[in-house]
Amino acid sequence: MWKKSKVTDQTATGQGAGIKKRSKVPGVMITQFIEVLPEGKSTPDFLRKPIALTIQEGKLAIFKANVCGDPKPEVTWGRAKGDMSDTETFQKKYDEATGEYTLEIHRVSGEEADTYKCYAINEYGKAICTAALNVIEVGFKKKKAMEQLEDIGRGRVNQNFVRPCVRPSFVLGSVDPAEFRKLLRKRKGVDKEEAVKEPGEIDERFWEIIMSADRKDYERICAEFGVKDFRVMLKKLSEKKKERQEEQAKDGVMIPYSDEEEMKHSLKTVGKKLIFSVRDLKAEDAGLYQVDVEEVNLFSTDFKIPTVDFIVKIQEVKAKEREDAMFECVLSQPWPRIKWMGKNATLEEGEKYTITVSEDKLIHRLLIKDCSQLDKGIYSAAAGIKTCSAWLIVEADSDPASHGKKKTRKTTQAGGTGLDLGKLAQEQQEKLAKERQEQIDAANKARAEEERLAREALLAPPPPDTGDGDSGEGGDSGEGKDTGDGKNNSKSGSNKSKDGGKSVGKSVGEMKDSEKEGDDKKNKKSTDDSDKGKGTSNYDFDPNANGEGDRDSKGRKRHPGSLIPDTVSDAEKERDDKYKKSTDVSDKGKDPNVKSGTGETEEYIDAAGMHSVRTRQGPLLKDTVIDPNGQSGTGETEEYTDASGKHSERTRQGPLLKDTVIDPNAQSGTGETEQYTDVSGKRSERTRQGPLLKDTVIDPGVQFVSGLSNVHALIGQPAELMCKLSNDNCEGTWYRNSKKLTADDGHIMSRDGANHKLVINRCQEEDSGKYRFEADGRKTEAMLNVEDPPRFDPDDLSAFSQPVIVKVGNSTTFKLPFVGREPMKIQWYRKGEELLDDNTTKIEKSFTQSRLLLSKCQRKDTGEIKIKLKNEHGTMEAISRLIVLDKPTAPQGPVEVLESTASCIHIKWRAPKDDGGCPVINYNLERQQVGRNTWKKLGDIPGVPEYKDNDVEHGRKYCYRIRVVTEEGVSEMMETDDLTAGTLAFPSSPAPPKVASAFNNCINLTWSTPTDTGESRILGYNLEKRKKGSNLWSPVNPTDEPIQEKKRAVTDVVAGNEYEFRVYAINVSGLSEPSSPSEFIFAKDPKNPPGKVEDLKVADTSYTALSLSWNKPTEEVGVQDEAKGYFIEVRQAECIDWTRCNVTPIILTTFTVKSLKAMAMYWIRVIAINDGGEGVPQDLDNYILAMPPPVRPCFTDNKMKSFMVVRAGNSVRILLNFEASPWPEVTWLKDDVPLLKRVNISNSESSSQLLITSSERSDSGIYTIVVKNLVGQESFSVEVRVTDDPKPPGPVELEENVPGTVTVIWEPSPDEKRDDHLHYSVSKRDSTKGSWSTVADRLFNNKFTACNIMPGREYHFRVYAKNDMGMSAPSESPTWGSERRKDTFVVNMPAYKTCDLRTAPAFLVPLRQHTAPKGYECYMSCAIKGNPKPRVTWYRNNISLNTNTNYLITNICGVCSLLILRVTPKDWGEYNIQIESALGRAESSTKLTVRE
Repeated sequence: MWKKSKVTDQTATGQGAGIKKRSKVPGVMITQFIEVLPEGKSTPDFLRKPIALTIQEGKLAIFKANVCGDPKPEVTWGRAKGDMSDTETFQKKYDEATGEYTLEIHRVSGEEADTYKCYAINEYGKAICTAALNVIEVGFKKKKAMEQLEDIGRGRVNQNFVRPCVRPSFVLGSVDPAEFRKLLRKRKGVDKEEAVKEPGEIDERFWEIIMSADRKDYERICAEFGVKDFRVMLKKLSEKKKERQEEQAKDGVMIPYSDEEEMKHSLKTVGKKLIFSVRDLKAEDAGLYQVDVEEVNLFSTDFKIPTVDFIVKIQEVKAKEREDAMFECVLSQPWPRIKWMGKNATLEEGEKYTITVSEDKLIHRLLIKDCSQLDKGIYSAAAGIKTCSAWLIVEADSDPASHGKKKTRKTTQAGGTGLDLGKLAQEQQEKLAKERQEQIDAANKARAEEERLAREALLAPPPPDTGDGDSGEGGDSGEGKDTGDGKNNSKSGSNKSKDGGKSVGKSVGEMKDSEKEGDDKKNKKSTDDSDKGKGTSNYDFDPNANGEGDRDSKGRKRHPGSLIPDTVSDAEKERDDKYKKSTDVSDKGKDPNVKSGTGETEEYIDAAGMHSVRTRQGPLLKDTVIDPNGQSGTGETEEYTDASGKHSERTRQGPLLKDTVIDPNAQSGTGETEQYTDVSGKRSERTRQGPLLKDTVIDPGVQFVSGLSNVHALIGQPAELMCKLSNDNCEGTWYRNSKKLTADDGHIMSRDGANHKLVINRCQEEDSGKYRFEADGRKTEAMLNVEDPPRFDPDDLSAFSQPVIVKVGNSTTFKLPFVGREPMKIQWYRKGEELLDDNTTKIEKSFTQSRLLLSKCQRKDTGEIKIKLKNEHGTMEAISRLIVLDKPTAPQGPVEVLESTASCIHIKWRAPKDDGGCPVINYNLERQQVGRNTWKKLGDIPGVPEYKDNDVEHGRKYCYRIRVVTEEGVSEMMETDDLTAGTLAFPSSPAPPKVASAFNNCINLTWSTPTDTGESRILGYNLEKRKKGSNLWSPVNPTDEPIQEKKRAVTDVVAGNEYEFRVYAINVSGLSEPSSPSEFIFAKDPKNPPGKVEDLKVADTSYTALSLSWNKPTEEVGVQDEAKGYFIEVRQAECIDWTRCNVTPIILTTFTVKSLKAMAMYWIRVIAINDGGEGVPQDLDNYILAMPPPVRPCFTDNKMKSFMVVRAGNSVRILLNFEASPWPEVTWLKDDVPLLKRVNISNSESSSQLLITSSERSDSGIYTIVVKNLVGQESFSVEVRVTDDPKPPGPVELEENVPGTVTVIWEPSPDEKRDDHLHYSVSKRDSTKGSWSTVADRLFNNKFTACNIMPGREYHFRVYAKNDMGMSAPSESPTWGSERRKDTFVVNMPAYKTCDLRTAPAFLVPLRQHTAPKGYECYMSCAIKGNPKPRVTWYRNNISLNTNTNYLITNICGVCSLLILRVTPKDWGEYNIQIESALGRAESSTKLTVRE
């Protein structure tokens, strides 16, 4: 239930009781005007209130609201400061379909930053809510900032000022400096009070920090803030995350979101940025998004989704290698550029891809140039949230001769939809233009309807008032509007309100006076007062005018208790201004008692529904009231208000005379009748007796119905520019490039009614430019582009298209003139391959023609000849054909022997592969009897490749030579094998017969011709049958009547028996061997196909295979029979074709499907089969994922090292084996942070390897591998320590603090700070022993005390630094103690002269000249000497080759060599070798010559 509270602080004097109510929507204030609401009625309320916005300067701000209430509330908008009269900036809209009220603020600036209010009012109450608009200004306005600072100094602050920063700042209002200091001190005290915490309470800063921290930092943060109970902390943390203060809102509705990207909405933090993502965009995702942090609006943006779709989607393209492929689509809305994707990568304009957009931006094309096998795949186009995709299939070249060779680029193009996209785009453009025009017409119609209704509501007489003046409620007897002098002028009922106070505003009587006197005197007193500055305007917002039953100056009823301004349209304001002026002029100097009325202006609606103003031309005569009962109305009394505001009455003295109306069409209008309401509220009529002046109609001027459009014309061709005006009688002027055009310029300018046309008969280049048409101050512009593409003369093109016939070895010429703008690119093609100048081809080019000269033409040159011209304006092609005539090739074998008997040999061969361009006339035959040397000429036979030789002897062998004869000559011969006349050659056995169908009384069989016919034709076949279990074969047909066809219907069968069959082939020599028997077949009617298999399920899966099992289908007599086998079919999820896994049916009810792609989705089905055919497939209910059963990740190595030491510079390799299903996601971390890029990670199905090729000390740390899949995750850590041999400690000092002991002190090793495992070892040697002994080890300090030091001995100490890698060099100590010295034994050694073995660099064997064939290797070598070893450098043409990987350079024992594996012409040049050391330098050179 809503809570109600009485309003005790009235907002204005005389205000009635009001009840405040609490709305269900926070921030909405509701005021109820009456105590008890009628049944079924309610006060206004907001279902959805406007939300606060923070908008960047220049953007669009939108406030939206939904209200409820009975009766339906009226919604208005206002703002705290400033007005909203600018209709271009402030636009108020209402959507009847959704019931949504909208306030749009266009191009917001700092001036619009304010608090906006939305009011919902009906007769029972009102509801109000506010929303702030904060504007983020772009850039720093220095002038504005200085003014702001000056205002602050004077104690004035501009409340609309917002600093240009990301977070809007709010500036305090006008505050006295002393008061401001008190506020600061007071706030400071409040902060101190708030800082006091109760015992056990956790600081709020703790929750702010820990909610944005990683889990690994929880312990540290808890220690800093003294939080000890982790369990309670984690529980409260999860609750706070659910109730977090950051919210993302769309259109004022809170949006659920998460940190994970799987949800529809996600919010992620990246550094100091918040990234809000929306997945799977849909049309309903559009709207106003805003971010609130701790109830403060930080940012708002209007997210729009374009309503674009594909009319024609891209289609699958099949292209051959080296061809170009084209994808094209058509959109429903103009779009500047769509996004093209190829194999999940964005495609950009470049050498490989060409992206084009039509002028109307509806047709988009993608051209893929020079297709190869790497280009095949799925390509997609994206426009807004709509996408479409299609396959590009690149077919490999089937020519085996071109395998491994680079293929020539082809000029042909594959792809395209095959539709007339230009026509579709034009139709879509016309459709869009029609829709836009319909929207404009509908808007104009709605606007006209609104204006008409407003005029009717304005001019309609108000309903009679029935209120009670004493009660102060209802009708017009309550509180009215203040007239400026505060006097109570009420005459209706009591002049005092119920509580005895004065009634403020206009009285009922005054209202009725204005109503009775008609529209001509309405509100006259209010207008006069407003002009004199005594009162307020009729539509100004009066905070004191909050009474009930209040009416404005127009007689419209105010909402009781209203605190808002009346909603007045711009048209009403303009009309009221005119009305006030006219009323003031007409009323000045006029006595209220004088009924002249001359020059008084009034508004009326004419017959056409137009709102106009007319002025009276004479005094008001007495009105004659036409009573329904026929009474004249003479002496009728009416009330009126005179100029002093005094309320009086007057009585009519005579009948009403007729008014004369001056009609715009020169009609008088005298006698026009109008309706009015008298004092008693009775509707009557009166007739005007004087003329009315002409209406003042504002002409909107000439408009363009259709403007100019851009035109493209060919040079020399006509061009036409046309536009249409809204007026048929308007003249206009044409301009080109701002220069006025005249008829003398060669242009034809014509006008056909409202259509204006400019025609240029023969366009030239100078006609290009911007054309403009101006009429009545309005203009339209368009571009005329005169293009000069390549063109051919029709006669020349017809002559060029005729085939050119030339004999082999001769030359021919193709020539074609053309015209077009330079520069022109000319290309010639033969059979799709571009021609270039060479020994047999020469291309001549000029400005007007091009000629192709082909010399020494060969037969292979026959084909299409094409010329292609291209310039900046277009491309043109012409095609001809070259036919090269030559002798035909030899006939094709092998020769087929149709018949070979004792009396004839009948042979047949194939026509030549190439007839040389001429048809075959004859075949020339020669015959030789085997064993003889002579050939007998058989002569020419007609062009049928067949001959029957009847002049043969039985048993003799013959050989034939066959040649082809055409007009171009005789071909080479084809010689046959030896053919025997009359030799018995039996055919081979036919294949086993096949059963086509079987019935109770008939079995249908078919068979095929034997592979070897015995060099003669097959005369027929004999068929035999045998019943199962019998050894006797019985003939099916009589032996003397062979079967001519290769099929037979066997009817001599017994139903239910099982039979097998075999067949013989017969030629002129006799019967062949019988064929193998056929399969046994029952003589019975066909079976019905089996039904679906039952209980189909997956037994096991892996990444490459899956096992299936099922049960046999049930048998139903007459419906489905027993299954004899099964086929298994598989289909990938993205394919539509099924693939059969087994070629022959299987009998078992289990099967394993192999060769699957890992993690791919497959559909599986099983088909049962029997003699009756295949049954209905049984599919699995769901698709199958090619992966083994889910397995939680676990590591399989039994002994995994958790610690390893690596020498700096060496590689670090960590290999861990695991098992998991499905394939897990493997993540490596170093010290719980992601790895650097220099660390290489290699993952496989069951292992992962970390490799650092060259380790550094900074690579030391704990490396953790996390293996995670859908089932779970597992991790393992390895500590890696990268170190090196330690550096030795610093100087060693010895001290004796206690007799008999020595304290060894040393400086620490430089590596001590970088290696926490470094320690020291101390060794000792005395003068009596020759060996060193370790006296201390694993010392982590820099001091050691040695005991048992004997006097009279010398001691030496060594200190070593050790770590995990090894031990450093020792640091020696000075000698400790003294020893008795002995005399030194001196040996005088003779002096020896040292031998200097150093030598300067020199060549023992220099380089020699080399000549190498192209493509072979070249080896250069020389021998050198020198001590020290000299440095060797090879040069080619003075360029060093030591770092060039194309050369193999070696230096082994003084033999220097250079090897070039494949010599090319680029290797030609001078090579030299330089050897250099500290003792000198030597050089040797040679030249390499490359032979072609």
